[in-house]
Amino acid sequence: MSAKKGTAAPAKRRPPDASMELLTSIQRDTIEPEYGVHYGEHRPARGRSRWLMLAICFLAGLMFATSSMGTGRGADDAAGERSDLISQINAAQQRNAELQAQADELANQVHELEQDRLGQQVRFDDSAQVMSGVIPVSGPGIVLIITDSPDDETGIIVDQDIRQVINGLWLAGAESISVNDHRLSARTAIRQAGSAITVDYKSLTGPYRIEVIGDPDTLATNFGAGPGGAWLNFLKRNHGVSWTLGTSTELELGADPGLDTDNAGVR
Repeated sequence: MSAKKGTAAPAKRRPPDASMELLTSIQRDTIEPEYGVHYGEHRPARGRSRWLMLAICFLAGLMFATSSMGTGRGADDAAGERSDLISQINAAQQRNAELQAQADELANQVHELEQDRLGQQVRFDDSAQVMSGVIPVSGPGIVLIITDSPDDETGIIVDQDIRQVINGLWLAGAESISVNDHRLSARTAIRQAGSAITVDYKSLTGPYRIEVIGDPDTLATNFGAGPGGAWLNFLKRNHGVSWTLGTSTELELGADPGLDTDNAGVR
């Protein structure tokens, strides 16, 4: 049957996915056509690319394995060196203990020989040891305490002040002296290190307690009338330093720690 004249033919229906053609084309042809035409013939074959990827993975695995082996070997070497060092330290400590025991034994033998051959003359040696600070001593004496000024910055005790006081005590008749429990001897160095006073390179903190063995009355009188007392009185009047002096019937002063044996060796 022919269509009626003047009646339009029915429109052709579009497929349902016609609107998705643009997205489908983008997904299918991700590379520009010109690029594909120009470079398409140079693309490596799929099998060739797969073998190249396998080779790269193999080389990477080999590198990781070699690195792991090197790390393990380095750890083993470090552990071996540490063990050797520990063994050397233990051997050195044992050797040091043996030398110390040998030195103590020799010192005892020398002391016995002195007593056997010198007899009463050993008493003279003991007196020299007392004066030099080699052995601890005890006896009556005085105690001098010096305190910094809490209000005056110039009232801080320095090494020169301690030296002046110590020299004054020796002049007053002191037999043995200690500062803050540190025995003094002919080798003792009193110096200033920054804001601290050091005795044999050991820092002291105030208040400074000075213990002196000797006749208490003679020491107190001579020190007060001598240069040591005059120096402290000057500091007290002009810089607010305070000090007290008292007597004691029994003081105990240890040996000078700076006179011990630093090194011992046997050839």
